[in-house]
Amino acid sequence: MKLFDLHCDTLTEIRKKRETLEENSCQVSLSLARSAFEEYIQVMAIYSDNSLDGEENYRLFWETLDYAGPMLRGEGFTPILAVEGGRLLCGKLDRLEKLRDAGVKILTLVWGGECCVGGAHDTSVGLTPFGREVVEGCFDLGIVPDLSHASDRLFEEVVSLAEERKAPVIASHSCSRALFPHPRNLTDEMAKKIARLGGVIGVNLFPHHLGGGTLETVCRHILHFSSLVGEDRVCLGGDLDGVSALPDGIRTVADLPHLHEELSHYSHSADFADRVFYSNARTFAKDSIFE
Repeated sequence: MKLFDLHCDTLTEIRKKRETLEENSCQVSLSLARSAFEEYIQVMAIYSDNSLDGEENYRLFWETLDYAGPMLRGEGFTPILAVEGGRLLCGKLDRLEKLRDAGVKILTLVWGGECCVGGAHDTSVGLTPFGREVVEGCFDLGIVPDLSHASDRLFEEVVSLAEERKAPVIASHSCSRALFPHPRNLTDEMAKKIARLGGVIGVNLFPHHLGGGTLETVCRHILHFSSLVGEDRVCLGGDLDGVSALPDGIRTVADLPHLHEELSHYSHSADFADRVFYSNARTFAKDSIFE
């Protein structure tokens, strides 16, 4: 079995705990992933903490990368570096290129509240003028804008810019608002717009966004999106090490085969489960990340 997951916060956690990526007390470790998957591709985000100012977050990005960077190697493991939250840019566009040069491939533009880029799902704020520059800069530099956590207004403004550039956007760890009306979740129309731009949606495993804590609930969100936008546009973005709870039966990355089994049963297709777990994200990455 193979796994390509679009979002985890493990790098930030191991830096805080001074643990290793190979063996740790977190929800993701290479040893755990290796026990369950023959191939493992993981988008590993470095998180911008809203309780800290942008400059401190920028410093912590580099501290985290210095600490964990040498650990981003392992047999059967391919890491993809991301940043969650644009707060660390501090209105300085040259930082975007520095992040790209450090290996960042995905930028979750906002996380919560407002920052120099714009407003998150708990606001009605769109892109700032600097935020528009950031999105355009992402397209120029080959960084994929991630619209998980975005306000509805910011989402629409980024999609409009993406349509002009014919460039993809993603929602790396988002659930369906039609199934559970949380403002962090995507409406059906949002999901369709991401798919039309050639992007993908990673369904997260946080019960507070799913509207329930069972594997069946996760499957319902996956199948809802697939019925809307096609079976090739839905992936996993578990948000492991970034959530305070997980569905019953899932404690670590090593437990995700239970979800694969449930999805195979629920969808009547092991092939569909394989695509959600790996192939859909791998195809997207080949065209938009690894190019």
